[in-house]
Amino acid sequence: MIASWFAFLRIEADLAMTFIDCAKLSTTPQGRTRSLGNAFNALAEIHRGLMNPASRGLSQDEVAFLADRHTQIEAALAELDEGISN
Repeated sequence: MIASWFAFLRIEADLAMTFIDCAKLSTTPQGRTRSLGNAFNALAEIHRGLMNPASRGLSQDEVAFLADRHTQIEAALAELDEGISN
């Protein structure tokens, strides 16, 4: 059975948050950079899904869920960036 796009994008959202957590815990700049890159890649995949939800077969509820997670991920990335800058 083929998993739905929603399931895939939900996993991407979970991965993005996991990579953000890894970046917070990283003890090296290279590890932090790699984790952040992975988080941004996952966020980009979610963004692509939200740009054309009909082609992905996403319902309105799924779009709302993913849009909320997208916002949460962006906020977590901004918070991490602010912490690194200070």
